[in-house]
Amino acid sequence: MFSREWLSEVNHLEYPFDLAHTLAYKFGYGDDLEKFKEEGMKFSLVGDGTLDKPHCARLLLVNGVGDEIFPLDDYYECLLRGSPKEVRFVPARKHMGEPEAFIIILGWLYKLFGLEGHPGDQMRTIPSRPKY
Repeated sequence: MFSREWLSEVNHLEYPFDLAHTLAYKFGYGDDLEKFKEEGMKFSLVGDGTLDKPHCARLLLVNGVGDEIFPLDDYYECLLRGSPKEVRFVPARKHMGEPEAFIIILGWLYKLFGLEGHPGDQMRTIPSRPKY
């Protein structure tokens, strides 16, 4: 996702706003999108060798099968490298596999930390408003 090619096309995908500039700002480049495109690969877990290390913390990968922003190909790159990962793809969902992904991730965390309870109970505490 940090390649110049991807950053040049991301604004034409499923998100209805300028994601390239948003990511440039998020990663400390402010309004300098061109500099971010030039230097962005330094944030890549493939590019910096993180995913090629033989040992790392457990990693859960969750995404919607139809995600146009971070497609499943990116997850496949993770699966080809380093330690085994845990993966869950959500059918018929786009970016991040929401809303089902919340329950999947919370359930994984509950199990990882030995927490009692049901993720749905936690989800009901999050204030939300329906889109009209």
